Amino acid sequence: MCKENMYDNYETANNVVKMGIKKANSKNINIFLFGILGGFFIALGYMGYMTVTQTMRTRIDTGLASFLGASVFPVGIMLCMIVGGSLFTSNNLVTLALFDKKISLKNLFRNWTFVWLGNFTGSIVAAILAITAGIYKPEAIHSVAVHMAEHKVVLGFYEAVASGFLCNVLVALGAWMAMSGKDLISKVIGVWFPVMLFVLCGFQHVVANMYVLSLGKILGANYTLGEMFMNNIIPVTIGNALSGGLILPAMYYFLLVKKQK
Repeated sequence: MCKENMYDNYETANNVVKMGIKKANSKNINIFLFGILGGFFIALGYMGYMTVTQTMRTRIDTGLASFLGASVFPVGIMLCMIVGGSLFTSNNLVTLALFDKKISLKNLFRNWTFVWLGNFTGSIVAAILAITAGIYKPEAIHSVAVHMAEHKVVLGFYEAVASGFLCNVLVALGAWMAMSGKDLISKVIGVWFPVMLFVLCGFQHVVANMYVLSLGKILGANYTLGEMFMNNIIPVTIGNALSGGLILPAMYYFLLVKKQK
């Protein structure tokens, strides 16, 4: 890709810091509303994933089905990056501004809290609308949705944390790559490859799981709200935050931001 279409890593790091300052100082209602949009957009991507894979796993090939579904899912994150919507996972990068001493720890956690709540709200709204629209009436896609949801709540705590960690290595870097692009095509390509890979590998993304688990619960999947939170939502949130909100920002602060001072 031509250099004129991309920021270099140092420029991108500075842009991430500026983004972090803006997000950390946003009003609570704005953070929450952008979070609703983010949760809703991710749900749209997952609807596409389930639609593509609903019968392919048994009729063709599991790996091919996973790849095709993973190829569709990134649309949700593209919408967030390009049209406007916030995700807890990509907002984890706001920590870079904290390391650069441009925002307070209080405002960082305030941002994460309200975007997380907004993501959950948008996911629930999307699940209700999808069911009302009849997307999950066919037996094949209904079964896929329930099976996927039930599978997510049988993960061990540390397994969910580790999977969430790996997931947000890719999602946060996808957001980073999107911010390195100067035009639409660069941003789309930057998002698509890392996000496709996390879905293909089956890593756990807390916002996507908010949709799948809310949907599964409404459709009658066999788990309690306690299992939903304790076995998945909470440990995946921790894993996502550890990689995207601590390790990656710390590495890039020392390698890219501090080096410029």
